Amino acid sequence: MEGILDWLRAYRRRQRVLRSQQAVEARMTAVIERVIFDIGAERLVEGTVRLDSGFRPRFNTSTYVPTRNALALVRLGSLPEAAPLQAFADQPSALKPHTAVLVAALLREFRSQSPQFQALREHQ
Repeated sequence: MEGILDWLRAYRRRQRVLRSQQAVEARMTAVIERVIFDIGAERLVEGTVRLDSGFRPRFNTSTYVPTRNALALVRLGSLPEAAPLQAFADQPSALKPHTAVLVAALLREFRSQSPQFQALREHQ
């Protein structure tokens, strides 16, 4: 029984709403780094990032169809900041500074597309 309760508590922690733009930025950095590690920078640039109603960034490898749940939707290939990622795709260590620039661009797009995200406080 205790194992089930631990699983439920962990599940609820994963589903929590992010409460600051700083938390969204940290989560977006983790998502991008994980996607680069798993499928590569080329596929990352071809994908789409959406911000759901819990302010959680979600990555999809294809063009994502907007839903009621999406606060913002950004196609990474449309961002000029994503271009260097393809140039350094074969050098994972060189991608770190470009990841920070891409996250800043995504946050800028989230702010421009979503008044809810814009109203979210900056820091925890």
